[in-house]
Amino acid sequence: MIRSLCLAAALAIAAPVLAKDLTPLEQSMSTAQMQAIGRLDIGDTGFCTATLVSSDLVLTAAHCLYDRKTDRRLDVSEFRFNAGLRRGNAVSTLRVKRAAIHPKYIRAKKGELSNMRYDVALLRLSEPVNLFDVASLGVSTPQLGRNVGVVSYARNRADTALTESSCDMSARPEGVFVTTCQAGFGTSGAPVVQIQQGHPRVVSVVSAMAKANGEPVSLAVGVSNVLATLTSAIGS
Repeated sequence: MIRSLCLAAALAIAAPVLAKDLTPLEQSMSTAQMQAIGRLDIGDTGFCTATLVSSDLVLTAAHCLYDRKTDRRLDVSEFRFNAGLRRGNAVSTLRVKRAAIHPKYIRAKKGELSNMRYDVALLRLSEPVNLFDVASLGVSTPQLGRNVGVVSYARNRADTALTESSCDMSARPEGVFVTTCQAGFGTSGAPVVQIQQGHPRVVSVVSAMAKANGEPVSLAVGVSNVLATLTSAIGS
């Protein structure tokens, strides 16, 4: 989550994206699949990154649903999901009508690895996204030993997501995953994506940035084992 920024208007004319300019992850995903990843605006205080996993369900980090100064749980009316935001323009911007947080997530224990494994939340949008423009991403269990990528927004790139590819991923005993993809303020909730059997799958969401052996890494939370629970809890 990131505090609000004053963003200058983009004056450059958008140029076509050439295949040679795409990262390996972007080459494996369709435009509609890339547009499932968007910026989750949180009132006028900041944003996180989030991913559409069905026509009206968005996956992000649980801590994004709290005021980072007061630890107050924010009302869903304060959220807006901007699907496929690029150069300041979103394919679709929708309100959130309901949210569910992992039942074992404890805000008072933020930052503790034993609690970070539960740092995941699901949001139900006010209406479905048009799946002609946006293709929701499936969720799966990470296959360790294979590369992953992260698509995210952050403080210095708030209006266009950055895609990192070919990152390593390992598991910690606390149930948290470590990736060599880097995180910044605003990357929270970003999807860690792995290509499995030719299809992009969200295998975890970014919870925090950290360092390992002096090198920047991101800490992520598995989602495949809790998605059904969160979907049931959020209701229709």
